[in-house]
Amino acid sequence: MSGVRKATIRGLVGAAALALSVTGIPAQAASCGSTKYEDGTFGPAVCPNGKPNKSVRSAYRDAAPTIMALKEDSTRKQVLAALCTDHTAGSMNVAMFDALQYKKAQYDWKPRVTRRAERELVADRFC
Repeated sequence: MSGVRKATIRGLVGAAALALSVTGIPAQAASCGSTKYEDGTFGPAVCPNGKPNKSVRSAYRDAAPTIMALKEDSTRKQVLAALCTDHTAGSMNVAMFDALQYKKAQYDWKPRVTRRAERELVADRFC
């Protein structure tokens, strides 16, 4: 390999390394910080990149444990049952909605899994 070609490759590798260090590519876990709101909830549930915000995960586990225990293959019925269980245990609708948005982003659930639950939460008519 010629000296000019080696220098060009080194320059490109150096420029790429500098670009990565300046722009900061996020790790696999998305974290866009945590804000405590006046109503006692935390957010945002989903970061601007569409990934669930891992910095609020433990707050959501405390506020809506049954929703946060849902798995990737959960059905619409299971989601609605989890809402009812957490509501009966005293969870706030806002906290349950946030937890549901977190899980939706985590598992990339289709609207057929969550749409009804979201409507029921907003309308405060479930269980």
